[in-house]
Amino acid sequence: MKFTSKRNNVQLIDSRVHKHSPTTMLEAQILRQLHAHGVPVPQVIEAQENLLILDFLPGQPLPDVIEHGDYCPVQLAHALYDWFAAFAQACPGLSRGDVNGRNFLYDGTQVFAVDFEEELQPGSLADDCGRLAAFLATYRTAHSEKQAELVHTFMQKNGYPVHAFLCELVAMQQRRGLNGLWPNGS
Repeated sequence: MKFTSKRNNVQLIDSRVHKHSPTTMLEAQILRQLHAHGVPVPQVIEAQENLLILDFLPGQPLPDVIEHGDYCPVQLAHALYDWFAAFAQACPGLSRGDVNGRNFLYDGTQVFAVDFEEELQPGSLADDCGRLAAFLATYRTAHSEKQAELVHTFMQKNGYPVHAFLCELVAMQQRRGLNGLWPNGS
């Protein structure tokens, strides 16, 4: 089975995730540190130059969960917050940075994070949560009421990180080269 990845070759082989990446050693170091502190991430089985072998984690990528609408918004918001709180406790003063929804898996009760190819950056829990809330708010889905409840609950749980949320909305707009957040300019 092959996984979706823009930059890497990622496959499931014998119940293990094999990831071919030029950032293998950095990612292995981050994952080992997080795993040692109890943050829900895959366990590193082996790390070689350009090859990372990881435990397979249950769950679906966050965008797929949202798209299918088969989730409880409050429960998912709390699970997301729990992941970010564990990360913030394990890495005080640092930010996850890359909060693309595909980097989070949800198994119905717990959130796991994958894809740590970039250095962790100085930042805070509010920075990461505001950025993820922007992703959640702008993801197109047919389940907009559930999505709105998810965003509201997640932001409420995090003390409404409005500054980080708005900064990420502007950054998204610039990355996408759009007049608005969606292709039609709205």
